[in-house]
Amino acid sequence: MRRDGTGFNNWNLEKKIRVVVSLAISGTSILVLFIILMTEVILIMNQSSDTIRGQMEATASNYDDTLEQYKSFAIALVINEDIQNYCSGKSGSGDLTEGLNNELWNMLNIQNNLNFTAIVRGEEEGYIYRGRTSITDARFEQAYSNDLENSIPAKGDAAMQISFGNFYHRAGKYTLTLYYPVYSTTNMVNELGMLVMNIDDSFMSGMLQQGVSGEETGMLLTDQSGRIVSGKEEERIGEQVSFADRLEGDSGKFWAFGKLVQYRRIGKWNYYLVNEITLTELIKSSFSVIGLLLVFICLITMSAIWLIGRLIRQFYRPINKVVTTMGAVEEGRLEVRIDSAGMEPDSRRLAEGFNSMMDEINVLMEQVKEEQHQMEQIRFNALQSQIKPHFLYNALECIHWQAVADGNKKISVLVKALAQYYRICLSKGKEVIQLSRELEHVKAYMTIQQMRYGDIISMELDIPEEFQALEIPKMTLQPLVENSIYHGIRVKEGKKGKVVISVKRNGNEAEIYVSDSGTGMSGKAIEEMNRLVSIHDDSFGYGVRNVNKRIELMFGSLYGLRFIENETGGVTVKIRLPINRGAEAPDTKDVESVENTDGM
Repeated sequence: MRRDGTGFNNWNLEKKIRVVVSLAISGTSILVLFIILMTEVILIMNQSSDTIRGQMEATASNYDDTLEQYKSFAIALVINEDIQNYCSGKSGSGDLTEGLNNELWNMLNIQNNLNFTAIVRGEEEGYIYRGRTSITDARFEQAYSNDLENSIPAKGDAAMQISFGNFYHRAGKYTLTLYYPVYSTTNMVNELGMLVMNIDDSFMSGMLQQGVSGEETGMLLTDQSGRIVSGKEEERIGEQVSFADRLEGDSGKFWAFGKLVQYRRIGKWNYYLVNEITLTELIKSSFSVIGLLLVFICLITMSAIWLIGRLIRQFYRPINKVVTTMGAVEEGRLEVRIDSAGMEPDSRRLAEGFNSMMDEINVLMEQVKEEQHQMEQIRFNALQSQIKPHFLYNALECIHWQAVADGNKKISVLVKALAQYYRICLSKGKEVIQLSRELEHVKAYMTIQQMRYGDIISMELDIPEEFQALEIPKMTLQPLVENSIYHGIRVKEGKKGKVVISVKRNGNEAEIYVSDSGTGMSGKAIEEMNRLVSIHDDSFGYGVRNVNKRIELMFGSLYGLRFIENETGGVTVKIRLPINRGAEAPDTKDVESVENTDGM
């Protein structure tokens, strides 16, 4: 995230809301526009598709009638007696009867678009040509064989073949040519010759100029195999369409290469009327509607963004007051307040809450000032109290040397232990000390207790070297040892007792055990002690609950004390402490051994 003040996270709330709402409105408008446009496009596509399909159906039907008419003319000619006689060789070559000549001319007169008619005798033994142009201009002899070979069957069950091309006529114009075999009327198996009819077909020629539905459509006429017979682009005639394998049945439509392809079979003939049109051409008639719709949506979106912006600004005005006032507070002007006059209820509650908070802060500031004054007084008193420990140490020193001078070793040891006890209690104000130092404190305490009660109390330490530097709250072990003596060992009426202190590792934790051989407690009493051990009560001083509370405050609630019943009698207190704090060697510069009786 950028830190130069231009990042999104550095914008104020008003700007963020306005941007997010504007994006949401814009996104919604775009989505609505997209859905409407898609619906409009699909509707227009279907309408255009239906229109083209209707045109193709009408065109195919009309051309089916035209081809049937051509076929009827051809059948009428091939069964003519004069043509039968000519093809069967009953009249000599070039010897035309008057009837045959009249029949061919009549056909030219009846069929106005007929260019020429020719009858070719079997095996091309001869032919008769009658046309509107000379045989030379028609190029009949040069084109006949090749064009017949390239013609295609007109129907699956018909012998007639059709071709469309510019092979005939010197002018190179495209014409439709029908080839119909002349069979004997008495023996339909024998083919006697071929009837050739060359026609100026208006439909075929018209396809070379434009499609059925307009100039921009791609209308094609293909044969059953998908070869282009006629179309607007002359250079494509004879090519195979890429979607030939999808032309099946009588009609259909599909998308291919970004174009909508619709096709319709012409009757039962082996031809398909195919129309190709791009999506742009399909929907171009609706461009004006789409443009108006786009402008309308944009105007609505901009109006909505402007209106929402005003509402957000009005909504944010109270918050802006709060932000401005908080800026003044940040500068230290704690007396500023928000004027809630004229605000709506929710904003008024926000302003009143802020004012109330500032009043409370001022009260708390006064309390903090008072507490700081008290802390300064406490520190001053603490400095004065340092004189008293030094006086105590000096007094104990004098008593110690007087005992040495009088040869009273017990008094010397007792005074020395007492001095060591208080020295560690103070520990120069430290709250956490090393375990080695805490053990010195316990030893001094035990020295005093042993002189008080005689030899009925003993202590055993099982502390591995690695735990000597373990950090532990000051005055943790001594209260526990004192508790064992007064509530466990001493009540055994003079019987000897023992206190054992040991340490074990448990992962990243240290477990210190303080066990005694006293009278012990019942299981129910131990459970009650564990339940109440975390309840702090100042009246206990450095008691068990005080020790547990100090450990929890220093290291967390996972650490502290837990009482366990010994199997051999007495009670054990387990102390859980973290061991990652004590990583240095024991600090011994302030520790003085209680066994040194030669000086304080």
